[in-house]
Amino acid sequence: MIQIGCNYIVSQDGKNSYDNLYSYLAKNNYIDILKFPGKLCNYAEFNNCLNLAKKLNIKIDLHGLPHMEPRTHSKRMLKNIEWDKLPDNLMVLNNKKRISTHIGAEKNENINESLDILNENVKYLKNKFYEKYSEEIKFGGENQSGGYKLPLNEVSPKTISAIWNTLDFGVFDISHAKLAAIDLKISYEDYLKSLFNKEKVKILHISGNVDKTGKFEDKVDKHLMMDKTEIKDIINTIKEFKNLDLIISEFAFNSKYSFDKELIIEMCTLNKIVKTFDETESIKTYDYLSTNLDDNLSNLNYIKLI
Repeated sequence: MIQIGCNYIVSQDGKNSYDNLYSYLAKNNYIDILKFPGKLCNYAEFNNCLNLAKKLNIKIDLHGLPHMEPRTHSKRMLKNIEWDKLPDNLMVLNNKKRISTHIGAEKNENINESLDILNENVKYLKNKFYEKYSEEIKFGGENQSGGYKLPLNEVSPKTISAIWNTLDFGVFDISHAKLAAIDLKISYEDYLKSLFNKEKVKILHISGNVDKTGKFEDKVDKHLMMDKTEIKDIINTIKEFKNLDLIISEFAFNSKYSFDKELIIEMCTLNKIVKTFDETESIKTYDYLSTNLDDNLSNLNYIKLI
């Protein structure tokens, strides 16, 4: 069974402003998991996420730790982690006892010549977790996004696939891959076909990258609510990875409506996608909520009808 999760977001002041929404989604079985980090990789977001997960009796997906450098092949990846600040119940709340981050090297360094750094990071990370929790942690890597002038071999299917094979599991981000395909001057479909070791991929990240408002033109990887034109690609991508156990929405920035409304649209639509694999039914859910759900969610209970 594939679980469904979403970014856990706090406001800039560190307040857990959206906890009531995450509670609603969890209690009505639209989400199973909260992902950290959602937007801010700091202790305010981290601790609020853990506290809410415990309260709701759900798990968290760790895509990093506070102040962790998100590059698998960087000497700085684990340098700033304050291990003594990690709570005693972290592994209890950790979904499937794993952690992941982006597959990437330091600027101006060749990722294929930095395997020793990767191996050192993995060994150190696993040792630190075992020292603190007496439990094994699994470590996974996510394909980097195109559009940031990274070396082409760092975003290529060949490199990503090879590194998945060396790690405990892989994470695949659709938006990252689409942007990488543009850099590589190939289609997204060809990018998917060029991947191997797909059986290692356990987690899929989705996020909308279509901005019809023009508010995010300068943002490469936009992390918006999915556009209904992206639903077909999401369904087709899910079918490519046979061992997926978790799909995460990385929605983090609203564009058309309030953040609250867009979060509900996003997660209800994703839930429909995963349960039906039907593009038409998923678009119906998307359109119904976009049209009928009030921006302030005053009629939120009506979503139970769809």
